[in-house]
Amino acid sequence: MNREEGFQEITEYWRLVRKAESHPPLSSDRRAVMRDVNRRLPTINKIMRALAPDLRPIEASRVSEHLAAARHVKRALGILGLWKAMTALQEKAGEPVLPMSALDPVVSEGVSLLWLAGKYRQAVNDAATNLNVFAQDRIGRHDISDKDLMAQALSEKDPEEGKSRLRCPGNPETETVRSQMEGARMFAIGTFQAIRNPAHHLTGDWNPALAFHYLAALSQVAYWFRNWDIVRYAPPHPDYVAVYANIAENRRPQAEIERSAR
Repeated sequence: MNREEGFQEITEYWRLVRKAESHPPLSSDRRAVMRDVNRRLPTINKIMRALAPDLRPIEASRVSEHLAAARHVKRALGILGLWKAMTALQEKAGEPVLPMSALDPVVSEGVSLLWLAGKYRQAVNDAATNLNVFAQDRIGRHDISDKDLMAQALSEKDPEEGKSRLRCPGNPETETVRSQMEGARMFAIGTFQAIRNPAHHLTGDWNPALAFHYLAALSQVAYWFRNWDIVRYAPPHPDYVAVYANIAENRRPQAEIERSAR
């Protein structure tokens, strides 16, 4: 896809959504703008699919439904903006460049000073610690951490009380989503075993080549926790028939209950 055209299409789409929002509900002006917005939606979703396999399409027809997709629009624009920055660096360097800013903020922010000081192992360790805290906050689990946190957050089991799950966007019945879920679970667990543990327990400063590989892996896990869906436990609906039957039984006169028990 053409990056500049994609950026312009999404930017214009979002400008029109906000313009429609500014008009009074049921007004002819809002309806006119919304016709243009909905006409553009197939193109926007085509761009979304081209940008990332887990960037969900926008399913909307009303202003409120389009506004609800703000997070996905922001993410798409972020990808396109980073793509532009990486292209500029590549043209300057004459070879592909992956800047630290391309990593998830959970990983990149807070480790720059350590990196500049040559403390590469400590930078990886701190990034893993930040990721663990971020993941705990995202799913509301502060009773577990590291490998166990990854295993339970990405478990294929349904959410339980106090045990939310992380889910890849899309239809969970499709092979694509199932494979992403399975791969993410194994990758996330392995990242904490193969990267966080040695960074925490070993000594030395390591080197920037190794450390950047490790930061990129941690960034991918942070990406999933930032952008995938959190599924929380919902208690089952009460059996109202049984409840009403129990109430009726308790209201029966004692004499009647004793007769029916004979």
